Amino acid sequence: GLTQYQPNVCKDTVLLGRFPRRNQFLSEYIWRKTGQRRTPRQVGSRLQQLRDSSVGQQRT
Repeated sequence: GLTQYQPNVCKDTVLLGRFPRRNQFLSEYIWRKTGQRRTPRQVGSRLQQLRDSSVGQQRT
């Protein structure tokens, strides 16, 4: 799935650690694989939740 994601690599992207249109890519991937619609915003929100929860687990 995510191995197919190929972001445009530019200086700004590398410096900021951003992944342009990643959430859009994941949204479309979820729809193709499961038939369930998720907006890029929903995907981003869930990724943030997972990121926050994994940080909390590392501290304890």
